[in-house]
Amino acid sequence: MAVFSLNIQKHMEPGLIACGKFDGSHACLVAATFGGNVLVHSPHRQPQVKSLDHEQTDRKLSWSGELAELQIGAEITALCTGQLNEDERDVLLIGTTTHLLAYRIEDNADMFYKEMSDGARCIIVGKLGWLAKQVAIVGGNCSVTILDAQGTEIFWTVVDGVVRSLAVFDFDGDDENELVTGTDDFEIKVYKEDNVLWDTKETAPVTTLTGLPNRRFVYSVGNGTLGVYEMAQRLWRVKSKHRVVVTRSFDVNGDGTPEVITGWNNGKVDARSANTGEVIFKIQLPAGVAGIVEADYRRIGKLDLVLVSTSGEVRGYASGSTMDTPEPGEAMRELLAKKQVLQMELRQRAASVPNMYHRTKLAVSLMTTRGAARVALASGPGLLIHCAIVFTEGVFEGETLVVHPNRPRGELEIELRPTKNTPVDIHVKVAVGPAGADLMQVFEMTRQLPRFCMYEVIERPVQYVEDMTRNGVTVELAERPQRIALWLNQSLVLPEEFEVKEDGPNGGKIEMWLRGMRDNKVHCFMADAAGKVTIQTEDSTFAGDIVQSVAMYLGLRELPSEVTFPAEEKRLLDALERVKDLKEIDARLQAEAASETTLLKSIIIRLEDARILQNIDEMRKRLVQLKNVNVDLIKEHEIRMKSYRELTANLKELNLGVQRAARLRVGKSASNTVARCRAAIQDVNPKALAVAIRHG
Repeated sequence: MAVFSLNIQKHMEPGLIACGKFDGSHACLVAATFGGNVLVHSPHRQPQVKSLDHEQTDRKLSWSGELAELQIGAEITALCTGQLNEDERDVLLIGTTTHLLAYRIEDNADMFYKEMSDGARCIIVGKLGWLAKQVAIVGGNCSVTILDAQGTEIFWTVVDGVVRSLAVFDFDGDDENELVTGTDDFEIKVYKEDNVLWDTKETAPVTTLTGLPNRRFVYSVGNGTLGVYEMAQRLWRVKSKHRVVVTRSFDVNGDGTPEVITGWNNGKVDARSANTGEVIFKIQLPAGVAGIVEADYRRIGKLDLVLVSTSGEVRGYASGSTMDTPEPGEAMRELLAKKQVLQMELRQRAASVPNMYHRTKLAVSLMTTRGAARVALASGPGLLIHCAIVFTEGVFEGETLVVHPNRPRGELEIELRPTKNTPVDIHVKVAVGPAGADLMQVFEMTRQLPRFCMYEVIERPVQYVEDMTRNGVTVELAERPQRIALWLNQSLVLPEEFEVKEDGPNGGKIEMWLRGMRDNKVHCFMADAAGKVTIQTEDSTFAGDIVQSVAMYLGLRELPSEVTFPAEEKRLLDALERVKDLKEIDARLQAEAASETTLLKSIIIRLEDARILQNIDEMRKRLVQLKNVNVDLIKEHEIRMKSYRELTANLKELNLGVQRAARLRVGKSASNTVARCRAAIQDVNPKALAVAIRHG
């Protein structure tokens, strides 16, 4: 049962809920409401002296009993609380599409207000192992920025997509916290300073990340999937038709081990075992979940789990309190499902197995042909394939494909088209039996599609695009060609194992031509006897995937490269020029808006004077002026919004370009590339940006 409940009767924006001790001792709830306002609820607030309240009337925060409202005047995209210096009082951090505000609730004053060109999509406050103090970590438009207590940028890096979630915890067990990011590009990455310790691809945008004890973390993605990783190993995952709003870690049943707490957009809140994902408790709120926080809201010295719904309802649950258990109807359905499975198993055991099933085998092979990777299945003599079920992540919509031919056949091909260059595990179940049989043999198997299974080996083209020879990457691996050949055999689907010829004029050399089956582009991979590798391609993303894969296979922590992509370089330089022009336009529009606002205030004052003097003609004149100025302001706002969208798109293009350039190197070379590109973009220096892209 809930230990306390209340209703603030305000609409709360999902995912924008936080809690902090803004005076150092009393827990306050903070929520973003509709219209760009922040609501603060302080149940233990001490009444202020009247003179102080009078001084605060001209400031942003206005109290009314236990509630206060802070008007931001812009769309709020992120909300967070935490301590940024030695002060025990928490700071409220508010992110918008253009700025970050650090606000002291108790002082009713800004701590700092910083422009964020990449926006602030998510914010956390934490202590990273390589920094001395707590910092604010801001995820934006393809970038991560770390700020200190004064709002000074102390770290910046690029990521593959818009950052939707962040977490700070000890990932590798060295007693120092690492940074974990989740992006719209389906990626989860773990950073230690500039280095990526580990990364993985999910099947949808990563919406939440929460650290757990014992080097674990819980994640959720936009298609309703929830799961837990222990370092690089996924322990479990579940999938729902509903969407996860927030994840937390809290010891609900009081056994000393935190459970995974999940709030869903349909109002369900469940607690699951971090080891197995089994649901321990769950409750249902009348409205969707807006947020879940841990707070000592009753001032008893112990944290409660505080649930907030989108309708403003707030409930608190203590550790060890009895939450609602699953409904009897659901438990009955689970038992009936288990009963059905056991009855089916009994029938199968009782049935006599025909002799034709003894020692039967199923042949399985992978191949690349006709524009896709394929799994070929072949049954034994006298047997036919009736049905095949393929389960894999990120390949099929719904992650499962059922192939049921009109007539059973001896051979079956299943087409696979992975969208990303990542290894894919496929799990296949095949039902095999004679024609018209009621009882069939089921084969289960697991295979892994290589990282570059969507590239087929072709003969050297007689004619190929001349521009291709001017595009590419060159790296010095200093490795024997035989080891590079092993990597090729592991990363591609080859008709036969590739071997390096040691004799003849081309002894020790590798030249392999590939055709991408997604876009039909031709690429060439070459290596000489000294380990110098050249990748000729017009696709910098593919070249980056090759460099990262080779470095991982060979265990290289440092790998510089020379890069030549003229078209990509020109596109980034054009984007940089557009960013410069758009910033100048934005500054001019802001000045015009300020002038219009001053005129607007003057007209309103004159209108009020005319009303007091009951001068109807003057009032009509001022109202017409007011209407004209308002029309101008609306038009200028539309122009500013269009300019802002163009600016955001160009900044994203720049950040993604920097990310692609960094992926063409490994280690410090990649970090230096990011730092030099960032400096060139800030200084609007096209030449420096071009040099950084080419040479790192």
